[in-house]
Amino acid sequence: MRTIGLPVRGVRMAMLAMLTLGLATRCQTVAAAEVVTCEITADEMCCGGCAKKVAGQLYTAPGVTNVTANVAARTVVVTAQPNPKLTLEKLWNAVEKGNGKPSRLVFSGYVYNLKRTPDLSPDQQPTPGVYTLVIAELQAGESADRIAKVLYGIRGVSKISIDAPNSALIVEPAADVALSPWLLMTAVQQAKSQPVEITGPFGRFTIEADETTQVSARPSQQGASR
Repeated sequence: MRTIGLPVRGVRMAMLAMLTLGLATRCQTVAAAEVVTCEITADEMCCGGCAKKVAGQLYTAPGVTNVTANVAARTVVVTAQPNPKLTLEKLWNAVEKGNGKPSRLVFSGYVYNLKRTPDLSPDQQPTPGVYTLVIAELQAGESADRIAKVLYGIRGVSKISIDAPNSALIVEPAADVALSPWLLMTAVQQAKSQPVEITGPFGRFTIEADETTQVSARPSQQGASR
């Protein structure tokens, strides 16, 4: 397993700039006058009161204009104006803060799934102290180094190694540093590569293309008003 060294100075500033780009890189082509929607599965949104808590947190995210909930399906559809401060991670975290326990997000033809550590089988358990990033078409040379340079821009990342047989990068943070799968995913995308799976203390986070997924803008509204 090859260790990838630290990048040149300036990468950290580039990373910080990248994180302000908005609702993931795929939202950059949306005209300012248009709206974007995403659907989030909230596993613990079991009643109208739960839906109001989740919606209340989502409405605090910049650009969010409407939240509709389907309690029976345990999903919320979020409508927002494109905003440079709005990210998919902020929407996900809002559902988390509303005690909704998000597990799935659908946006722009992609499905993001999180299977938490307690729900993983023994052979799927993450390796303690590291984050494993499986990347589509990872090459051991230039592409791995390019991705590593961006990943080193994340505060707390101390070491990156390549696991070429598994098309993966192994990220080791400094002691007591927790890394978000959304942050790691965005860094890989910024390096013009596609992450497939990220495992860490949070569990197993997967990213799948699904062009057939259609997000309904009119689910049954239950307890999602302001």
